[in-house]
Amino acid sequence: MPGLDSKILKGIKHATVIERVKLDIRSDFILAPHFNAIFVSAGDELWSRLEEQLRSGKYSPELPLTISVPKERGFTRPGSILQPFDRFLYQALVDSVSRTLEKNIDRDRAFSHVVSHKAGELFSPTQSSWEGFQAKIAAICEEGAYVLKADIANYFERIPQHHLINLMSSSGCAGEIVNLLEEMLLAFQDRDSFGIIQGVYPSDVLGNFFLSDFDAFCELHGIPSARYVDDIYMAFDTETNARVGLTDLIERLRKNGLHLNEHKSGIFEAQRVVRDETAIDRMFAEIRDNIADEIAHTSSSLYAFDADWEYDQDEDDEEEEGEDVVEIAAVRRLFREIDNRPKYADRIERFTLPLLRQGKSDVALEHVLSNLLGKPHQTRLYFSYLSVFVRDNPEVVSALEAICGSPDLISDYQKMYILAALMKAPRIKRHTVTIVQHWLQNRQLPQEVRALAAIFAMRHGIATQKRAVKLEYENEPSAYVRGAILYASRYMTTAERRTCKKAWGAHSTLNALIAQTI
Repeated sequence: MPGLDSKILKGIKHATVIERVKLDIRSDFILAPHFNAIFVSAGDELWSRLEEQLRSGKYSPELPLTISVPKERGFTRPGSILQPFDRFLYQALVDSVSRTLEKNIDRDRAFSHVVSHKAGELFSPTQSSWEGFQAKIAAICEEGAYVLKADIANYFERIPQHHLINLMSSSGCAGEIVNLLEEMLLAFQDRDSFGIIQGVYPSDVLGNFFLSDFDAFCELHGIPSARYVDDIYMAFDTETNARVGLTDLIERLRKNGLHLNEHKSGIFEAQRVVRDETAIDRMFAEIRDNIADEIAHTSSSLYAFDADWEYDQDEDDEEEEGEDVVEIAAVRRLFREIDNRPKYADRIERFTLPLLRQGKSDVALEHVLSNLLGKPHQTRLYFSYLSVFVRDNPEVVSALEAICGSPDLISDYQKMYILAALMKAPRIKRHTVTIVQHWLQNRQLPQEVRALAAIFAMRHGIATQKRAVKLEYENEPSAYVRGAILYASRYMTTAERRTCKKAWGAHSTLNALIAQTI
């Protein structure tokens, strides 16, 4: 593996990188408390060990952890996180070139993932970016009678790494950094040169940058266009020209190994696009204006939000003091419109549930609980909303516990989020913990679920159940799950915790870092 010379290493501000990783963790697809704790409590040691590997040229990236994330109509996409060393370095390297990449993006055409270097912010607020995108769609619809709407199928899974690296090099990124990034991207895909992992900030940056070449093509040929990641809109004066544009786009993408999603792409009259694409967003904008003085937008996302899945040393504390409970009547009214606007149900949920959660409004409880199993693609949104009621609403806890034992719970991703939502419940039934112990022991389940099951069972189990989790360590084949069991020993007595740290802390570099957090 290529290393990094001293000059570049000295330029890495590890404390800043760690803070940015901690921000990115909030929107992870995979919930990994024992990994998160390393960045919270052992960041300096993590950087010290990684720096030594980079200086000596001994750094070697590992495969990411990946889980199937539900999409609509029963489909899935991969969502990944990286091992702590890899995550730190991936973040640091992309941070170091992000300004260069940003200079090569035409922000009159591309509105997604505007990189921010402000404290507490990875990207500029998505709300303003999305509003800019919608305004641009309306503008190009005025320039052409027909609009080509295009969505790239499995975009992140099919990005050609070699073309991405070449584009970064031609944009002026430092060669040594680009070379190391190339090796990392290849290693993350198990030596497959197509695709980049999905679900972490650096990949968002790179995925958005890759299509900057397409934006330049549109500018060169005078084609009005707007893009949000891989959602593309192009305007043409006639339907014939739009068809030619579609053929050209298909061929251009095919040369890069990319293909359009036929179900989401097509040619439409401009006025229909304006009506379909912007009508509900205008309604959302009106509500935002109405509640602007009542609620503070802390989310970086427009139709989703970042929940605090807290696993720090103060996780038993009560809710933070000073958290506002706001009145958002307009949002409640819009939520109740779901039955009247089924076409927009998902979008209304994505808009309203974050605000209802922030306002601690229980108006959506019955709706969310009744749709948990039937709409797995809304898993993170639903459980983020429910998590705010788990401490004080026994009925919500009971409903989630019942779902844990339901034969209809088939999504591993949902199992992970049920555990996360119930983690802070004041009391969990012994039977529920037994179910979760079976998940831990079931080698057919993904290690990402079994790791969280270990932590959950340790936190909520009685003494015999905790000891059963402890005994699983020696039989467990996954280093990731073993690390979670070590981390979960924080819920045992002081003497038992000390024994676990002494017995397991030296088993691996990962365990050594986890041991520092407990």
